[in-house]
Amino acid sequence: MARIRVEAVQGQMAAVLSNVPAFPGDRFVLGFPEAIGDAARAVWFGDIKPQWRQTGDGAWESTGEMPGELRYRLLITPYEDYVDAVSTLTNCSDRVWLRGMAFNCFNCGSSVLRDNECLRHWVRVNGDFRRLVDLPRVFSERPTIQLYSVEGAPPGTEIPFVANFKATPTDVVAEGWMAIVAPDGKRLAAAVSKPALFLFQNMEYSCIHSAPSFGTLRPGRTAEALTRLYFVRSSLRAWYERMRNEIGA
Repeated sequence: MARIRVEAVQGQMAAVLSNVPAFPGDRFVLGFPEAIGDAARAVWFGDIKPQWRQTGDGAWESTGEMPGELRYRLLITPYEDYVDAVSTLTNCSDRVWLRGMAFNCFNCGSSVLRDNECLRHWVRVNGDFRRLVDLPRVFSERPTIQLYSVEGAPPGTEIPFVANFKATPTDVVAEGWMAIVAPDGKRLAAAVSKPALFLFQNMEYSCIHSAPSFGTLRPGRTAEALTRLYFVRSSLRAWYERMRNEIGA
C-alpha cells in the first residue's frame, strides 16, 4: 500500500496530507507547530519562518528558530495509515522553562470527518470512552474551543498557555489522545502525543490537538517528543488497543 503524501508549505508552519488510503479524496491540514516553546510565553506561528526540505521516503523536515529564545527541528514521516511528527526543541533563552510545549494543529475540516458539533469526537476519561459533546464544557469568549487536562501532566490551570484560554473544565482529565470517527463508524483519525501536555479542540474548524510536552528545559537543554496521527479503517476500541500496543500513550 502507498504511503500517505505530505506536502509542506515553505515559509509556514504548515503541511498538507493527501493520498490517505482510509480517506480517499480527502485532505488534512497540519499546523505543526502553531505555537512552540516555553508554556509560559510560547512563540506563535508567524513569528518564526521555518525552512522545509524533503528527506526521502516522502518525509519532510522543518527547522526554525527565534534567536535568544528557541530552536526546533520537526521531522514529519508518512506511513501507510499513520504519520509521525518528531519534534526536537532547544531552550536558547536564559530562563528555566518549567514546561516546554508544542501546539500541533490537526485540521479535519476539509474531510468527511468534519464534526462541528463534536458528536463524533472521542477521548478516554477514567477508563471510559467519552464523546466530547457529553463532557462538561467551560465557555469562554471563544465558545467553539475547549482544552482538557491530561493524565500524567499538570492540571490545565497550572499551565499558563492553557489557563490563558479560560476554557478548561477542572473536573475532566483525559488520556493524551483525541479521535474523530467518520459518519460511517468504520473509520477514524486520531492525534496522540507522547508525552502529552494537554488536549485542544475547535468546533469551528473541526481541528484537534494533542500537545506534546518537552518537560522542564534549562537554558541550552534539548528534548524530544512524538505526535502520531492515525488514519485507520477500524472501530474506536480496536484502534485504541493497537495504539496502546504501539506507543503506549
